[in-house]
Amino acid sequence: MRGKKILAVFLLGVGLCFIPALGYGEIPEWMYEQKASYISVQLLNYQMMYLMRNPTTFLHVQLTYDPTGFCGEVAKLPKAVSTKGKVFVTVTDNRDMFSYKSGIALLDLFKRKLEIICSFILATEDMDTDIVAVFLSKQGIPLGYFYQGEYHLWEK
Repeated sequence: MRGKKILAVFLLGVGLCFIPALGYGEIPEWMYEQKASYISVQLLNYQMMYLMRNPTTFLHVQLTYDPTGFCGEVAKLPKAVSTKGKVFVTVTDNRDMFSYKSGIALLDLFKRKLEIICSFILATEDMDTDIVAVFLSKQGIPLGYFYQGEYHLWEK
């Protein structure tokens, strides 16, 4: 009797595995319609080059081209900072490099790290005019930003 119950449960389980789950695994049609711009693909390529060439010391870096200025609004940058038509770089500290530093030491660290990141971005001619960067802590708290060649600590 016990063997029959185990066999029935086993056969039921195997039988349920062959019932198709309709709709699962389908890729929505709109995903085929989305075209990637050349600059987006190139920035992704530069981001991967940075990660591959700095396997043990990299920070979490995201490169985005901002044609409308929306990234600056989302990052809550000061009103005077315009990201429209620029490469927006988000640098998140995942190695605790920015921890326990403040003032001039933190700004110098921002400068060194951003210069390394920008050495991989070949699509820009002038770092000061083409790039806006935001530096975040491990928890996502904004620490500072780079705009028009100057590094600034985040204002409260």
